[in-house]
Amino acid sequence: MSRRPLDRLLRQISETETEEITCSECFELLAGAVEHELSGAAATPAHGRLVQHLGQCGVCREEYEVLRDLVRAGSGTPLRDAGPPIPPDSTA
Repeated sequence: MSRRPLDRLLRQISETETEEITCSECFELLAGAVEHELSGAAATPAHGRLVQHLGQCGVCREEYEVLRDLVRAGSGTPLRDAGPPIPPDSTA
């Protein structure tokens, strides 16, 4: 195994929480989380669990980013103005 995949695996293991949300739970929270991010409201405990999941799950993270970008485009907010709600994926 090369160094990069090993580093990614170790990072994911170290960021694992005792209680995590599932992808299904994540998808249920996405629309509210996008609204929350774009409004600039303070983070909530549920937001923290979502952010943790998005940091671990590329499929959910991509879904979130697509939805967020669509909402921004529809509202006339430039896509580059708001930063990501999650740490950038260091594997990309």
